[in-house]
Amino acid sequence: MTTLSAPMEHIHMASLASDNGAKTRSGPRSMDIRDTNVSSGTDEALLTAVGNEKSRAAFNELFKRFSTKIFAHGMKITRNEQLSKDLVQEAMLTVWQKAPLYNSDRGNVQSWIFTLTRNRCFDMLRKQKRQPSCVNADDIWPAGLDETESLAEKERGSVEAEFSQIQKFLAQLPEAQQAVVEKVYLLNLTHEEAASALEIPLGTLKSRLRLAMGKMRQLIGTEQ
Repeated sequence: MTTLSAPMEHIHMASLASDNGAKTRSGPRSMDIRDTNVSSGTDEALLTAVGNEKSRAAFNELFKRFSTKIFAHGMKITRNEQLSKDLVQEAMLTVWQKAPLYNSDRGNVQSWIFTLTRNRCFDMLRKQKRQPSCVNADDIWPAGLDETESLAEKERGSVEAEFSQIQKFLAQLPEAQQAVVEKVYLLNLTHEEAASALEIPLGTLKSRLRLAMGKMRQLIGTEQ
């Protein structure tokens, strides 16, 4: 799998403003005196500052914290560096525009941002009139599963599923299991990050993940 090798500093919100006239009009305003000491702020405090005050400094800090993860997610899904860079810009522009709509009762900031990211990724792929690269078994099944329980290597070519199929399989899982699969395998979060985003114990996340992957193996198997 392609890994992130290039720094993300060159992909910055300033480029969003220069790329598109409409985006310039809706882009971040200049930093004011309230935009100080943002590096120590929580994600929620930063997003609140963006939503309520249009704080560029708060936005830039969020960009710094999430751009690399968004890029890695884009590479995992599209296998395309330029599309992944575009995803960073599109997703973070959406964060800027929708920050006032954030509701902490519906999840933490990281979960909210990656939900927006996933939606923008789907939109971009549809706009490009292309599907992401086929999702191999290694992208879906946790490392270390016994080969007899996972899909055998010789079957891999015949069981690659397009991303739209994976979404269909996910829809057949219980909601709690859908959530953990999306966080770990679609949003590329670590187990610890996913558990934090879902506000559940790490052990609970791992248990749900095992159940979900067992069910998805069955679903993918029936499609062959």
